[in-house]
Amino acid sequence: MIIVSMDGESIGYFKDYNDLFENLIGIENTKFIAVNQNARDRDWTFAIHPPQRVAAFFAHLKDSCEAIKEACEEGSPLIEICAGDYTKPVYIVQTPNVDMDYLKKKWCVEYCGFHHLLIRET
Repeated sequence: MIIVSMDGESIGYFKDYNDLFENLIGIENTKFIAVNQNARDRDWTFAIHPPQRVAAFFAHLKDSCEAIKEACEEGSPLIEICAGDYTKPVYIVQTPNVDMDYLKKKWCVEYCGFHHLLIRET
């Protein structure tokens, strides 16, 4: 696949959405480190929190969402996705039936659309 800017300039070539995902996450992590942002101000994240961290979330958040409660009760990892707005994260309990490829692809499509980039699948 090829990523191009709105004016048609080629940005990069990627073998699949997982490859694109890893690249975009790397860009966002580099931005975070470069400007030393507050972690709460990260608008584009995709994180998988281990069960121990989920328990800490549950203990410290007054209004935990259902997914955080469920992950804490089951001792499961928790997926946290921010797609353009850190104030509205999506939480998903990571279970064997969660389609990670779909979630990563969806995040990539939203990221590219927000940043005025086109995805051309080859």
